[in-house]
Amino acid sequence: MRFQPSFFSSILFLFAGIVPSLAESPGMSAPDSGFIYADLKVGDSREVVLDKLRKGSFIQIYEERDRGLVKCSVRWNGFRYELTCKLVKDKLTLCLIEGQKGWQFSFYEEILNPQWKNLRERLVSKYGKDRKTRDFPKLKQVPMGDPGGYVTDTWDLSDRLIMLTVQSFKIKDCCTNKMVEYSCCTLLIQPKQGD
Repeated sequence: MRFQPSFFSSILFLFAGIVPSLAESPGMSAPDSGFIYADLKVGDSREVVLDKLRKGSFIQIYEERDRGLVKCSVRWNGFRYELTCKLVKDKLTLCLIEGQKGWQFSFYEEILNPQWKNLRERLVSKYGKDRKTRDFPKLKQVPMGDPGGYVTDTWDLSDRLIMLTVQSFKIKDCCTNKMVEYSCCTLLIQPKQGD
């Protein structure tokens, strides 16, 4: 008899940021390939982005049209991230890959740190060790509410800038109506403007 994960065990894995035995998402694009991430290019329209994500077997694809965003899940080494494609005037301008958000101190060390480490190892493997780098910070070192967060690694490639960060921010809890401190890791992929 084969093991079939229950609905509740699947939810538990998703909340933990771990996706068991599912197919890997595409890796990072090579420098000077003309791609931001996977086969997404600067200037792709919303429809083209949606089509490429569907053909690339990405899951949980959805839009936030009022904000110019297309989002979906990314799976790497058993971890789940969220890919955000930012469109301005219906043209793709950048991609952001974000780890799970959490609020407990144990989340920072037990979930965020391994997700960040997984991203760093993938990036070093793809783009090399030549970069600006700092160690994983203690939570109190991460500036609260700073959109740039605490930058740990920066690859300044010929066609794009890649920044791995740790962020800390506050969200109002719907049950207690109090502000709760959350944290996550992010990977910004910012194409450079052509001449």
